[in-house]
Amino acid sequence: MAVVWSADREGVRYEVHRKGKKMELYANGVQHSEFHPQRLLTGSVWDLLWLPALLHPTERYRRVLVLGLGGGSLIPPIRALLDPQTLVAVELDAPHLEVARDVFGVASLGVETHLADACQWLEEYQGPPFDLIIEDLFAPSNEQVTRAVPASLEWQRRLASHVSDQGMLVMNFGDWAEYRDSAVSGDEAMQGFSSRFRLSCGDCHNAVIAFSRSPARSVKLRRHLADIPELSTRDARGRLDYHIRQLD
Repeated sequence: MAVVWSADREGVRYEVHRKGKKMELYANGVQHSEFHPQRLLTGSVWDLLWLPALLHPTERYRRVLVLGLGGGSLIPPIRALLDPQTLVAVELDAPHLEVARDVFGVASLGVETHLADACQWLEEYQGPPFDLIIEDLFAPSNEQVTRAVPASLEWQRRLASHVSDQGMLVMNFGDWAEYRDSAVSGDEAMQGFSSRFRLSCGDCHNAVIAFSRSPARSVKLRRHLADIPELSTRDARGRLDYHIRQLD
């Protein structure tokens, strides 16, 4: 392992570790992003954030918004598998955005990046809705894996107000208990949505929750994975670790 980039900003130590071709971004010892120039899959939580999109045909995702870019782990698979016409990412932490642009090089993949507070950016946004919103807001100064923005109904509904009629909202939680104890776990959070799923993997404790405007079943995800060449190889099947459970 070699440290190929580092910075100290406002009490946070940032480091990018290289392990072979894979690079990992850490803030205060907590891993926030991972990048490999030849792999779409990480085998960890970042795969869970875009996987729910495959519950539906990929061509419906013309506009995609990522809140909490980190180092940009989500951008290569979103570009390769969904290839949206518009891909927007918002990141509050300047060093994370610097790593995404200058170290991981995701800017070359046609992503429009904004250095901004995601809550304020979304409140001020007045453009067309998004077909997929991925909300992955975790503070770099937090040495525990917990959300930076409380999962209140008000926040979830603000997110939902920018999701298109056939779109999807994906939210990341530090673990199942953090989701279970939030207002988003109740029936009121399903207003305007038809299906809700939990995704998890053996590599982390995170609980990723996906809300779909259109009815969906997990079997469609498994079938879709088998039809995508980049995800049906032996290496991809061995690397992709996920469990999906319908909650609605």
